[in-house]
Amino acid sequence: MSDKMYKDISDAWAAEIENKELQNLEDLRFSKMADYLSKIRYALTETLAENQLQADMYTQEALNLEFMLKDLLMMRRDKIIRAALAQRRPLGSMILSEEELYNRLLRGFEGHSDFVREALAGLSSSTLKHPTEATASQEDVMDYVIVRFLRAIDNPIIGIDEVTYGPFKKEDLITIPAANARVWLKDGTVVRVTTNGGGRD
Repeated sequence: MSDKMYKDISDAWAAEIENKELQNLEDLRFSKMADYLSKIRYALTETLAENQLQADMYTQEALNLEFMLKDLLMMRRDKIIRAALAQRRPLGSMILSEEELYNRLLRGFEGHSDFVREALAGLSSSTLKHPTEATASQEDVMDYVIVRFLRAIDNPIIGIDEVTYGPFKKEDLITIPAANARVWLKDGTVVRVTTNGGGRD
């Protein structure tokens, strides 16, 4: 369908293979990649039964895209896990789901490090907080992201934290629950702004 989008996915996949560090991947770019796979699948379902050659081409393209996207995301996941274990932020930009994975891993590893320190300090087993208890309480922490608006939003929204946000003007910067930002990130209404050396998405 679109040689340009297929090449973008292929290039992103190849770059992730060739580089040890996490490569930049923005929310909107990944959303377009996933949408393209959906369009190929839809085109396959719309292909007439007598057009076997076209159906075979769409089938192969869908299989190639599925493989590259899955492999891309699994490679990125492994790099994010290694970064969290080393307690350092990956250099490349992450999509929102990856950012949430990284933050949860970091909290879990930090909780385990506290547990190890307490154990080595000779605290009795009855006063030690097990890492899973620390992680459980940390799961209640809501993830927030800083976003910059690329277009205005006229109506306020109620965030999942029950706070009213908006309306917003173009170029407004705001910290908002990640769950509320997700749709706007996918459609290009906002971009995330990272604060610890990652630059802007």
